[in-house]
Amino acid sequence: MKKKNHRRLFPSIRAAALRSLLCCAVVLVFTSAIGWAQHVQHGTQSSAPNVGTAAIDFDLRSMDGSSVGLATFRGKPLMMNFFASWCDPCREEMPLINEIAARSGKDGYAVLGIAVEDSRAAIMQYAQEAKLVFPIGLDLNSTVKRAYRIFGPPATFFIDAQGTIRDVVIGPMTAERAREGLKKAGATL
Repeated sequence: MKKKNHRRLFPSIRAAALRSLLCCAVVLVFTSAIGWAQHVQHGTQSSAPNVGTAAIDFDLRSMDGSSVGLATFRGKPLMMNFFASWCDPCREEMPLINEIAARSGKDGYAVLGIAVEDSRAAIMQYAQEAKLVFPIGLDLNSTVKRAYRIFGPPATFFIDAQGTIRDVVIGPMTAERAREGLKKAGATL
């Protein structure tokens, strides 16, 4: 009875598995890069946006289908809040965000919501339930979330009229932190 040489078989299986893994990795890298480039304007910034750095520009669709991005708000301070309909801390802070947005016109700043990790239908329903009064950009493929290095909602960026980040709140917002962030961004409260 002749024994099969399994030692010759295993190296070829390992090599094939390694080639498959390498191909998958290359596909994932290129797919991510293509998705990233769809909405985010890349500059020379390679690290996470921080206080004192330029906010990363983007272009998203709002719930009514119009285009919304940082350029929409250039020239006035902006409070940009990342949220999701299923996020309990987001739901808790939303009455405050909505109240701040309701006063934004008379106080000379703007509020923008960025819906992440959610569906268009869920956001539409939540916006109606909560009677949200500010524009909402739909980041359905998490491109902007990744660009801003947000791991999950809520997170809020306060951006001045020139597009520089002046304050960041990761986690739930309080009225005091919102006032502080808006002042740092140049809003006259």
